[in-house]
Amino acid sequence: MPADVSLDAPTPSARTGTTPETAPTPGGRLWLSTAVTTIVVSISVVLGVRPVSDPSPWLHLKVGAFLLEGGRFSLPDPWAPFATRAYVPTEWLPEIFGQQIYHAFGLPGIAWLRCAGILGLLCALMWSARRSADTVTCALVALLALVGAYNDLTERPQLVGLVLLAVAVGAWWRTGLDLKPRWWLVPMTWLWACCHGLWAVGIAVGLVSIAGLLLDRRLSRATATRLLAIPILSLAAAALTPLGPRLLPATLAVGQNANQFVAEWQSTSFHNPFAIVTLTMLGVVVLSWVRLRRQPGWWQIGFLLTGVVATMAATRTIAVGAVIAAPLLAQEIQLYRGRRVVATTRRSRSALAALVLMALVVAAPLSAARAQSPAAMPQRLMPQLSAIPTGTVVLAQGDISGWLFWADPGVRPVLDPRIEIYSAAHIRSFISAMAAGPQWRQFVDQTQSRYALVPSGSPIAGALVQRAGWSQIGKDAGYVLLRAP
Repeated sequence: MPADVSLDAPTPSARTGTTPETAPTPGGRLWLSTAVTTIVVSISVVLGVRPVSDPSPWLHLKVGAFLLEGGRFSLPDPWAPFATRAYVPTEWLPEIFGQQIYHAFGLPGIAWLRCAGILGLLCALMWSARRSADTVTCALVALLALVGAYNDLTERPQLVGLVLLAVAVGAWWRTGLDLKPRWWLVPMTWLWACCHGLWAVGIAVGLVSIAGLLLDRRLSRATATRLLAIPILSLAAAALTPLGPRLLPATLAVGQNANQFVAEWQSTSFHNPFAIVTLTMLGVVVLSWVRLRRQPGWWQIGFLLTGVVATMAATRTIAVGAVIAAPLLAQEIQLYRGRRVVATTRRSRSALAALVLMALVVAAPLSAARAQSPAAMPQRLMPQLSAIPTGTVVLAQGDISGWLFWADPGVRPVLDPRIEIYSAAHIRSFISAMAAGPQWRQFVDQTQSRYALVPSGSPIAGALVQRAGWSQIGKDAGYVLLRAP
């Protein structure tokens, strides 16, 4: 539990720059903090306890099992016959850990891990804002940020990345207030780089903060040097993970193909409800600056601009914007309320830790009840899939191919979610074939696909059955399994 996340207790106020007014009675403040935090934690459990429905965890479980067995990725790829680049498992640590949890507890264990990750993100968000706002404000703003980030609160390693990003944002926020270097960010980045590529965003947030503080003329040369050493050493730490220096280009390579072909990596739609929530958070901050006629520091303006850019850059990074928006919004709400920020005590921190621990305990049986079977996966087709000869090429919808790896290790999909290992030309041909474009038959022949697992009613399903004579051998969860004549 982060040191500054707690249920407010009757202790002297901390210096935060808020406008002091007469504080409410300690008993009233403690009661309100306890009630609000309990409600927020309970809502977070509700958000976290649900069936496993995202298609990506299956690929991560498969990668984790492969690495635990001593497997190594190279060319030719062990699973993908049309890969042109060697796969670099940049999320190896949560993949291995997740596979071990799955081996011990099955799908309920994965669902519980997701709930634990959401609760961890809640605590990290509260901590990121705790220096500038009280527990009630932090809890409500953290819940709002969870809503903005909801699209990414899945069973992916990205959830671990978001938790560590919230910690990094909180660390640099505190540095903006007291100019103290947080050297522990360097080893944290090493751990982060073993989990997810958002570690690079954490370094970028640090550089934005330092640039803003320089514009504010608050840094001496010595202080600026110490602060700049943190992102530099963090970058070096990322290069010292077990993957070595190849992690750096691999992190960038993931987005190259994804920006062109994957919807969640493309520019955010203004109609996206999670983007609307996040941009509203940031918009309220700007309105508060205007209303209070307060000139924020450049480092805070840098935070806000970074949050806006992240929100609009891609659907996948809306959550990044929500995480960055949390301390900004919490500070403005606290200023509007005119309340002092109450310092925390060991007792209040222990109370919140106990509340979160209780939530994790409650989430275990709930996960067991709700996540015994995956959602939206064609489980009933597993007998037919197991009858397919090992090494057979299958034309599969891109997302479902990760589950296909897990369900039948012997088949070889023409494309899988590791989008960065394929050439752009192959991906374009695949997309055209799935839409039954002019060259669809040529693509099927070139890849020597003998089976297809595609959405029912999709253009390629109709073309294969009606124009190529393929037969249906199974159907489930919106997918149809077809076989060539």
